Amino acid sequence: MSEYQEYEEEYDRNLARVRSFLSSNVRSLTTLRECERLLAQAKRCATAMDHIAEEGGDAFQISECKFRVQRDVEPLMNEVDRALKQKENGDIFDDTQRDMLFSGYRAPTLGGGVDDNGDDMEMLIRSSEDMLRESQALCISSEEVGSDTLFAMSRQREQLYNASDYLAGAKAHMQQAKVLLGSMSAKTLRNKRFLQGIIVILILANIVVFIAIVKKKLK
Repeated sequence: MSEYQEYEEEYDRNLARVRSFLSSNVRSLTTLRECERLLAQAKRCATAMDHIAEEGGDAFQISECKFRVQRDVEPLMNEVDRALKQKENGDIFDDTQRDMLFSGYRAPTLGGGVDDNGDDMEMLIRSSEDMLRESQALCISSEEVGSDTLFAMSRQREQLYNASDYLAGAKAHMQQAKVLLGSMSAKTLRNKRFLQGIIVILILANIVVFIAIVKKKLK
């Protein structure tokens, strides 16, 4: 998975949690503050994706990132700000406006409790459980990557052992060639000296013959 896809998954995950909080029947300052934090994280992810897309030169990703915050994050941020103001002013949330914002999206039922804080806590607990499941999936993925890495390293170790054996064999052949070349050099030297001896003998023989011929003529 590329770095861009990781940021995109985190971005979508944060927005999904915000939509789940805002579409519920219960809105407290706790959940709204949590929504603010999640939207800030989503905005940082969008900025990171924009930088990655520009570095990679992907025209489609660049175009998508330019409108991502304006299309997804800003409407939710406006809704959170409006809900916070309504909470502070004691106003009642307008269900019609909520339906228009989420286009029919509905969060899961949280047990039908009447205690706002209890519902908020249950929602946060479920959100934490989702994050734990995601962490477990990430751990499993990391374990698989680690296993693949160990397998690749094991294969590389076998290749290194094979290369070491090959080098040892090549070294042994070089030693044999060195001994053979030494033997050939010694044999060549002996033949050279033998030929030199024969040449000297022939020269001496010629000198003796020449001297004999000269003496014979003088007599």
